[in-house]
Amino acid sequence: MKKIFYLYFLVYYLFLFFYASYMDIGDVEVDYLTKNYPMTYIENIFLSFSHTNLFLRLPSLILSIFSIFLYYKISQKYLKKEKDIYFATIIFSLMPGFIIATLLFNKSIYLIFLVLIFIYSFLYYRFYSYIFLFLFTIVDYSFISLYLGLIFYSIYKRDTKFLIYSIILLGINANYFNYEIGGHPRGHFLDVISIYFAIFSPFVFIYFLYSLIKKIKTPNLLWFISSWGLLFSILLSFRQKIKIDDFAPFVIVSVVFMVAIFFKDYRIRLKPFRLKFKFLFSLLFSSLLLFDLILFSSIYIFENKIFSQFRYSYEIYSYLKTNNIDYISSNNKKLLNKLSFYGLKQGDKYFVYFDKNSKKVSILHNNKLLYNFYVSKVNKK
Repeated sequence: MKKIFYLYFLVYYLFLFFYASYMDIGDVEVDYLTKNYPMTYIENIFLSFSHTNLFLRLPSLILSIFSIFLYYKISQKYLKKEKDIYFATIIFSLMPGFIIATLLFNKSIYLIFLVLIFIYSFLYYRFYSYIFLFLFTIVDYSFISLYLGLIFYSIYKRDTKFLIYSIILLGINANYFNYEIGGHPRGHFLDVISIYFAIFSPFVFIYFLYSLIKKIKTPNLLWFISSWGLLFSILLSFRQKIKIDDFAPFVIVSVVFMVAIFFKDYRIRLKPFRLKFKFLFSLLFSSLLLFDLILFSSIYIFENKIFSQFRYSYEIYSYLKTNNIDYISSNNKKLLNKLSFYGLKQGDKYFVYFDKNSKKVSILHNNKLLYNFYVSKVNKK
């Protein structure tokens, strides 16, 4: 079983490294590069070696590997059987939300890694977890949902000292980032739920909600972190549009107790009565794989508004570079920023007109047309 487990992750990360190098820089990644986030400084260290798609996403891939290792160690605290631990870790790695966080340069994988660091240290080295919690107060405002979960966890455990500590940290975090909750009642609830369906895959998310409800009588640390991340995001969605990457990293970590509940329900039944659980397992696992397949196909094959941002910019860059075209401006500001990432300079010498619908690129110099080409017909890299 151990060899199969290692082989799986070898193939898994070879696959992710391929996709990370294939996908062009996206709009969301350009946006993150222009923001003053702590992770941007880390990103710039890697980009100092090479401005390529792979180096753009290399920090996320590395953090993803460490996150998988941490999740394996955390699962050992909640599951007894070795194959259950392997299974929980594999399920966690197959979550569409985790895959997207790994493939894109954004803060989600950083938040996942940091919350797993906290959980791991809390379970194995309690003293260091308090230090991590204090440091998180100035890392990102989204940790407010973690502190909320810990407040209710400490109330449940009747740990007065930890309760006071969590309240103080929540106050520091909210004050440091000047977190505001406002807006008028709006219908963003369904939007948030639909995104959670995409993060977990539909059937898995339904079973996740079932496991949250079933665990409510005997909650643990992961339950409080996950359930309060979910609840807080839903409550805010009634009044304002939220960024799901502020909450999803805290919700997704609860896969292990979802697996624990499933195997507990399965094993307390006699063999003749386990058929429906085998069917449920097949349904959940196959739907998860199918959703991952749709995700990768959307990036690689299909045209859609979400994933089209990760295509074409490198082809345009290659064509311009081959024809020694530099110092450009464009009708598409996002495209211009992407081309600047790959090394082209902004200026007024050439104008690049990009028609999104036809995928046609026109290059002008002094208002005279020099070249026309279609990016769909240009060889990729």
